Amino acid sequence: MFIRLSKYALFFSFSLILTSCGLLKPYQAELGQGNFVQQEQLDQLSIGMTKDQVTFLLGTPMLSGLDTEQHWIYTTYSDAAGYASLVIEFTEGNVSAIRLSDNFLTE
Repeated sequence: MFIRLSKYALFFSFSLILTSCGLLKPYQAELGQGNFVQQEQLDQLSIGMTKDQVTFLLGTPMLSGLDTEQHWIYTTYSDAAGYASLVIEFTEGNVSAIRLSDNFLTE
C-alpha cells in the first residue's frame, strides 16, 4: 500500500514540476534597435534645415531611400511598439517634409 501511494506521490510531484517549469519564463530585457530620437531633437527638427544640420541633430539615417539624396529614413524597433519610422524628405538639399509614424517612440 505504501509503495502504491509513493508511486502516486512521485507521479504527482513530477507532473507538478514539469508543468510549473512551463509556466515560468526567463526575464528578457526589451531589445530596442535603430535610431532612438529624443523628443527635444524632434522639436528642433524643422523645414528648411540642411542635411548637415539634420545629421548633426539626429545622426546618420538607418536607411536611405532609392533616391538617397531625397529621402532619409530613421527607423526604430521596440517590443512595445514594433517598427516605426521617421522619414525626412529633402528638396535641393533642405528639409521639405517630415513624416513620423503614429507609433514612433521617443526616449
